[in-house]
Amino acid sequence: MPALNATFWFPLSLVFAVPLAAVALISLLVRVARRKYRRRARARAGELFRLLSGTVSGQVAERELRRAAASTGHDSFWDALEAIAATLRIRERRELAGALQRSGHLAHERRVLASDELAARRELAARRLGLLPDMRARKVLRHALVRGPEGVRLASARALARHRDLRALRWLIEHPQALSRRPLPALAGLLRAFGPGARAMLIAALERGMEDTRLECACLDTLGLARCHSARGSITVRLQSPQLELRVAAARALGRLGMGEAIPALAMALTDDCWPVRAMAAQALGRLSASPAVDALAECVSDRAWWVRHHAAYALAAIGGEGHDALCELAARADDRFAREMARDALEFGRGAREA
Repeated sequence: MPALNATFWFPLSLVFAVPLAAVALISLLVRVARRKYRRRARARAGELFRLLSGTVSGQVAERELRRAAASTGHDSFWDALEAIAATLRIRERRELAGALQRSGHLAHERRVLASDELAARRELAARRLGLLPDMRARKVLRHALVRGPEGVRLASARALARHRDLRALRWLIEHPQALSRRPLPALAGLLRAFGPGARAMLIAALERGMEDTRLECACLDTLGLARCHSARGSITVRLQSPQLELRVAAARALGRLGMGEAIPALAMALTDDCWPVRAMAAQALGRLSASPAVDALAECVSDRAWWVRHHAAYALAAIGGEGHDALCELAARADDRFAREMARDALEFGRGAREA
C-alpha cells in the first residue's frame, strides 16, 4: 500500500485540532468568567457586611441595607449575615431581623425548609433561619421540628434555641424520642443554647420526673454548668437513683454548682457500690475544695478502682492544706503500695501546679 502523504494528514489533523482548541478556549473563558463572578460576589458580600455593621450601630439607614441585600447574591447574603450574626447580642439580632424581615433571601429559606427538598438542604435552611429571630421563621422551624427527620429536627431545635423559643424546649422535653440518636454532649449543648430562661423549665421537668435517662442527664449537666443553685435539691436526689448514669451525672453537676452545701451528699456518694459514681464524687469534691471530706477522700485513695484512687488523690491535692497533709501521710505510711504511689503522683502534680 502506498504511503499516505502530507496532503492527507494536514486536513485530518485540522478536523481534530480545531474542536479541541475551541473546547480549550471555551473552558478558559468560563474559568475567567467564574473568577470575575466570585470576585464580584465577594465584593458585594463585603459591602453588605459593612452595611449590616452600620445598621446595627445606627450609622446606616434600613432602606439602604434592604437595597443592598436585594442586590446581593443568595449565598453571599448568607455568608455576610453569618459572619456578623456571631458577633451580635440578642437585642442587636432582633433589630437586624426587623430591618430584614421582608427580605427575599429569608423567604426563600423558609420555603426550602417547608418543602420536600433533600434533608441536607433543609438542615442548611434551618441553620440560616436561626441567625435572625424572625417570627415567621420561627413558625416554619417549629413545624420542621415536629416533622423531621432527625437531622432537620436537630438543626431546627438549635435554631429555635438561638431564638430562645421556650415553646420548642417544652416540646423537646415532652418528646424525648425526637432526638433519640443524639449523644449526651449534643443534647446538653442544645439545652444550654436555650439560655438562662430555660432553667426554670428544666428544674420543673426534673421535679416532675423524666422518662428518658439521656435527656435527664443532659438537664443535670446543663444546670450544673449554669451553676444554677436553685437546682441543687433536684440534682442531689438523683444521687439515690437506681440508674447509674443519673448518679454519675448528679455527682458531676453538684461539683460544677460550686456550693459547699453539696459536700455531705457527695461524701456519702463516695461509698456508692459503683466505681464511676465514687470516682465522679471524688472529682466533684476536689472541685469544691471540700476540706470536710478529707478523711473520706483519703480512704478512697486505697479504693479497688484505679479511677477512684486517682480522683481522690488529686482532689486532696486540689484541696491543699489538710489535703496535702493527708497525701503526705499516705505517701509515707499507707499499707497499700498502690495508694502510696498514687499519693506521690498527686503530690508531684500539686507541686508542679504551684510552681507553674
